[in-house]
Amino acid sequence: MTGLLPNARSRRIEESATLAISAKAARLKASGLDVVSLGAGEPDFPTPPSIAASGIRAIERGNTRYTPAPGVPELRAAGARWFGDTFGLRYTQDEVMVTAGAKAALHMALDAVVEPGDAVLILAPYWVSYPALVRMADGEPVIVPAAIERGFIHDAATIDAAARQHRAKGVILNWPNNPSGAVPEPDQVRAVVDVAVQRGLWILSDEIYATLLYDGARHVSPAAMPGGSDRTMVVNGFTKSHTLTGWRTSFLAGPRAVIDAACRIQSQVLGNPCTISQAAMLTACEQPLPQEHDTRMAAFDQRRRYLVAELNKIPGVRLVAPRGAFYALIDIRELCAKKGLDDVALCERLLDQHHLAIVPGSAFAIPGFARLSYAAAMDQLQKAVQRLRAFVESK
Repeated sequence: MTGLLPNARSRRIEESATLAISAKAARLKASGLDVVSLGAGEPDFPTPPSIAASGIRAIERGNTRYTPAPGVPELRAAGARWFGDTFGLRYTQDEVMVTAGAKAALHMALDAVVEPGDAVLILAPYWVSYPALVRMADGEPVIVPAAIERGFIHDAATIDAAARQHRAKGVILNWPNNPSGAVPEPDQVRAVVDVAVQRGLWILSDEIYATLLYDGARHVSPAAMPGGSDRTMVVNGFTKSHTLTGWRTSFLAGPRAVIDAACRIQSQVLGNPCTISQAAMLTACEQPLPQEHDTRMAAFDQRRRYLVAELNKIPGVRLVAPRGAFYALIDIRELCAKKGLDDVALCERLLDQHHLAIVPGSAFAIPGFARLSYAAAMDQLQKAVQRLRAFVESK
């Protein structure tokens, strides 16, 4: 007797590359090594005190019981207002649900719309979990190769060709992009929405970095474009902007029928998002913190500019300034060729020999690149540059 074995679908799901690298870095740190870990996208700022205090008050007041599966009504209503005030997206309370983080929002959305075997376009470079989430919904991920020469922004003709070739049913968009920090111009977003309308594609738009922008970049949701609102599901929230990473809350917004279906799925999978975290998220919606945001963005921008200046001085390394999020997607193709290593082996050697943890581009379907997060303190970034330089100069 062989005993209990996992099914075929679960064997197709790989561990998140970013979490795996962060876990290995944590193990090395625990052994006493001085490891610089820039694998995970988690701001070094604490959760703003007023938001954290709301969670504490929820505990103190005994607000720790079940809520409705899609979240408490007042938070859904506040979320609808926040989408309108911040991004010009007009939703009713019933078109917004609360989820246990952006990853859960993506999962509920895909489970609600993907039919078995549906082809779903994923534009490289992409966040590492997208293909696995599509497979978990019984869909088939179709990777559209990265448009490096276009600053990682795919043109509408390429997306249209991929949709026709694979008879795609939907497309996942992520702007500002993780890992590249790319932000398209409004006319580029509109062109993609036009393709979706022509080809009958639904759109799942991951906008979790939508408020983290630089150099005059402007975020425009595909849901705000003509023809976009009735086919687009939007994932957004305060996870990255307010360091609510461990609180596990986000919003999923979209057409009422899809949100209703996602709510039913969530009722069976999760029951409800964390009650305490919902109290904190309500405060985030109702009490904007512009000074807090400006402070964070000034720090992120300083770090971004530092990396662009310093990394481009290292032979074999190139970084185009990201316009959003807090990731640097470094072109290391020349360095890989010089060292005789692919990006995976190079990142492994960096961690093992120089105690610097960054993520190989292959995890994002862009081999020859590597991603690091500058949501870390400046002293950590300075160490990272020193260690990368030392690796380049080593024999």
